[in-house]
Amino acid sequence: MVLESVYPTIEDAISDRLSARLGPWGGALTPLLTVQLQPRLGFGAEQLRPIDRVSSILVPKLFIAGTEDRSTTIRETRRLFQAAAAPKDIWEIAGAGHEDLCAFAGTEYRRRVAAFLGRFLFAASAKAGD
Repeated sequence: MVLESVYPTIEDAISDRLSARLGPWGGALTPLLTVQLQPRLGFGAEQLRPIDRVSSILVPKLFIAGTEDRSTTIRETRRLFQAAAAPKDIWEIAGAGHEDLCAFAGTEYRRRVAAFLGRFLFAASAKAGD
């Protein structure tokens, strides 16, 4: 599983975006938006918390994040990574923001993702052949 710029909680995601647009105090408005999820969409903020579920995902995971991402901060990616069950790996792309990380990192992105998938797909294929 390759996870790119995934927020740990919807509260984090909303707060980051509000702060990016309105300044450091923008995040204080987060509760005003999260309370609207249930009546508008039929589910609450508690259901949009990948950090609560990532420990139960047992397949290999590669977390990819930009160090300059203001929409999903590197600190948030590290929190999500720490909560994840093994096997797992993390790649922090220096200078990248919340953008198409494949386009940003190009050849290195393709090399790293292919190596990660190859390592685990090959292992699974060899194990299935036993």
